Amino acid sequence: MKLSAYLLFLQAFFLLYGFEKSAGGLSYIYLSFGVLNVLLAGGLLRGYRSAAKITLIYKGIDLFLAILMLIAGALFHAINAGIDILIIHDLVGLFGKRGEEGE
Repeated sequence: MKLSAYLLFLQAFFLLYGFEKSAGGLSYIYLSFGVLNVLLAGGLLRGYRSAAKITLIYKGIDLFLAILMLIAGALFHAINAGIDILIIHDLVGLFGKRGEEGE
């Protein structure tokens, strides 16, 4: 779960860098998603299951949108999609391990 938290911090860094470089109303969208990534990463480090579930849903939607952007030709979204896949893989593996221990 630490890998997911560190990757969320990395994505938050990228989003906050986008906030610094963009202008207008779009910059506040970058800021809000950057703060959301930091909050979810903090929740994952503390071990909250609700943060893990919210992160799975959020990263699933983010992966879908990154794939759409890749189809449209924005190749720099490949990094975002790769990070999303790693986060989802780490969190799904976490839920699979807890399910096996209960049996």
